[in-house]
Amino acid sequence: MRFYDREKERTLMEQLKRTPPSFLVITGRRRVGKTELIREFCRDKKSLYYYVDQNKSIDIMMEEFGRYTATILDMPGYVKIETPEALLEFLFSYEQPVIVVFDEFQRFLKIHPSFISQVQRFWDMKSKTSGVFFIISGSSVGMIRKIFLEGESPLFKRADNILTLRPFLPRDCAGILADLGIKDPEAQLDLYLLFGGTIYYCTFLEKYQCTNLEDALDSLVLHDLAPFRREMSDVLIEEFGREHATYHEILAAIAEGKGAQKEIADFTHLAPTSLPPYLKDLTDLLGIIEYRVPVTEYDRHSKMGRYIFSDNFFRFYARYIYRNMSLYQSGQYGLLKEKILSEWKGFSGRAFEEMVRTLLREDLASQYERIGSWWNRRGDEIDLLGLGPAGNLAVEIKNRHLLESDARSILHTLEQKIPLVKGLTGPMTLGVAARTIKGRETLIREGYFIREISDLGMGK
Repeated sequence: MRFYDREKERTLMEQLKRTPPSFLVITGRRRVGKTELIREFCRDKKSLYYYVDQNKSIDIMMEEFGRYTATILDMPGYVKIETPEALLEFLFSYEQPVIVVFDEFQRFLKIHPSFISQVQRFWDMKSKTSGVFFIISGSSVGMIRKIFLEGESPLFKRADNILTLRPFLPRDCAGILADLGIKDPEAQLDLYLLFGGTIYYCTFLEKYQCTNLEDALDSLVLHDLAPFRREMSDVLIEEFGREHATYHEILAAIAEGKGAQKEIADFTHLAPTSLPPYLKDLTDLLGIIEYRVPVTEYDRHSKMGRYIFSDNFFRFYARYIYRNMSLYQSGQYGLLKEKILSEWKGFSGRAFEEMVRTLLREDLASQYERIGSWWNRRGDEIDLLGLGPAGNLAVEIKNRHLLESDARSILHTLEQKIPLVKGLTGPMTLGVAARTIKGRETLIREGYFIREISDLGMGK
């Protein structure tokens, strides 16, 4: 599978390479494509790629790094690296320009915390006379930001730039799936709703020749040798060890729509006061979930907030694999597949809503100051609310094909919610977005905001 996009990121990396010494930090959640970006950039360039393995001691790792360095630079017998200081001394005294990558750098906090201070000392003392381009990568977003953005950290303000790699946007994913031979619009949409914009999963769609949702379920998930059989479990066990079961339960609660902290506590039978550290890990370290507040709230820590999945596949795994592990482990894949497919339209509605909200936010960003979802304590919700000085927009999003009568009913209900939104001023436009809307031209003429997913670059 060819490398896709990331043009802005590669342009920045090329610029930093031309003006050493340079220091770049690349972060983003797992599977988002950090390593692929770095490998693509380093192709045909002199580079050293060091992977920080949390299962190895610092001594064993330095011995490995020494052998690797001698092999890559073709310097057998000339490179002797036994300590972190020796590694840094060699890198900063190397006479030629070289790219130095440390992948999963944040793991040094557990393995050998003083290495971070040592990097700072060598960078401050010796970088100006070296041709080194340091690239630090890590999937624990919160830990990486702590290392480089908190004032007390040794590496505070040492990086020239910090890139947070995001999943691919829906329109980009549609193009990638088309390149893989998946031309059917409904199949493209279902696969996006299953995997989201995580490019890693697309490589398996190509490898296993999956062309639709059922293919993906059969080959990648519901099979004794399926590559994603333990996808979420492996990540949680690797990161959290013996406590992984608690994280599993929290994710299962959120997958069931329990977004408020009290709802999660009730579902998991955990004390509400014990939840914040776990939720912070899942939000800041792994980026699997996020905390979202109503678009009308300016306090990002508002108690009106709730937790939602930011990863489509982890939500699917938490809902259907983890919650049905007895069925799964006993090999009853047919029954589980039947359950998934029978509930798919309803289950994928949240992912569809988020996808459409993302697409509309792209298109409407210049017209509204704030765009997001809204809800109140009694359970009223508006899927998308755009707020601006010249007027406001309220849109309901439906993961189905609508008749004109359906759309009118939805618009009527939406109109009744508007007075519940406090502080609104200016004119309000009402709208509906769905897979298709029969009679849309009439509704548009009447002044409603109407969008089908084909209008948004999906499902064509």
